[in-house]
Amino acid sequence: MKYVYLLSGFLGSGKTTLLVKFIEHLKNKGLRPAVIMNELGALGFDSEAVEGDVPLRELLDGCICCSPAEKTEAQIQQILYQEEFDVLLIETTGAAHPVASLDVILSPLFADQFDLKGILTVIDAKRFLQRDTLPIQTKALYLEQIRHAHTLIVNKTDLINEEELSELQFTLKQLNNTAEIIEAQHAAIDFEQLTSSTKDTTPHLPSRIGKELRLGSRLDSLEHPYPQYVVEEWVQSLPDSVYRIKGYVQLPSTTHPHLFQYSYGMTQWMAEDVKVKTQLVLIGENIKTAPSLEAFSLKSLLELLYPGRDRVSELITMTEIHQFLDEELLDVRTHPRTRFNLETKRNQIEEKVKKLDCSNWQEKHFLDFVTKRYEHLSTHSN
Repeated sequence: MKYVYLLSGFLGSGKTTLLVKFIEHLKNKGLRPAVIMNELGALGFDSEAVEGDVPLRELLDGCICCSPAEKTEAQIQQILYQEEFDVLLIETTGAAHPVASLDVILSPLFADQFDLKGILTVIDAKRFLQRDTLPIQTKALYLEQIRHAHTLIVNKTDLINEEELSELQFTLKQLNNTAEIIEAQHAAIDFEQLTSSTKDTTPHLPSRIGKELRLGSRLDSLEHPYPQYVVEEWVQSLPDSVYRIKGYVQLPSTTHPHLFQYSYGMTQWMAEDVKVKTQLVLIGENIKTAPSLEAFSLKSLLELLYPGRDRVSELITMTEIHQFLDEELLDVRTHPRTRFNLETKRNQIEEKVKKLDCSNWQEKHFLDFVTKRYEHLSTHSN
């Protein structure tokens, strides 16, 4: 698993200076950094700051979130499969939106090989205080970069006074109350300060940034084919905090998976002619709490099977669904000896499912799930 940091921030805020210092820090800790630099122009002037022994790829003449996805994916695949590294640092242009950047970086082709550690947004302290002089669209993007950050690095604090710094910090906390705020001059920070969680076992590597990764991603593997209408219904049920979904879905009637994309309330399907992993990348805020496609499809049938059962309406995760069905199979509400009557209980559930007004796909999908849970419980009961 390769760790990824996204360096965001407006033009001239000090991202490249931070990048160079971050590279030095990682090297001193015995970690191997690699870099992807995105520049709006056709010439990569900033890339000259990166030493020659660090694997580097450039995305020139366009913003990472606006460039053709194939071009960006090709660069990431090159560095992923051709270079040896532990940590990938991606410096975006000042015009890049964090959500759109993550959407491009976490392609379903290789998302399972990356672990997003956080978005570091660098802020020019003096320019931020003058933000109201910016064009409306530019100011809106500036604030979005701040709102979606996991750590805010307030750079060039030597150019403002204490009163202005207090005002700046107060405003930043209003815009993003979960991000850690670090003050800096010339982008010099204590990189160990980025560590705010003890859960990560990787030595010397900054772990969770900020109190929580508010904007984040999740990779869901799809073990079964899903009809298009089920995927569409699932997407409509998701909270507004899910911004993007991209990946490959196997439809029951096709040989190869379809490319599926969701953005701004719109879905798009595209037939593929090659075999790829069926998985989806979700990007949004508090993304861990959003129900998966599998959980949604199983819960839909559970609601038909147990109408009016309050607990069913509260099921969100696959762990909760597993636990609920296991209890139904074991029938823990009655005598414990029913643990040895699993097959009878399974047959009862299957008969009930076959009488429901549901599609053939729903019935088969759910019965396959019941069989798997039955086999799991049978194994652990012996």
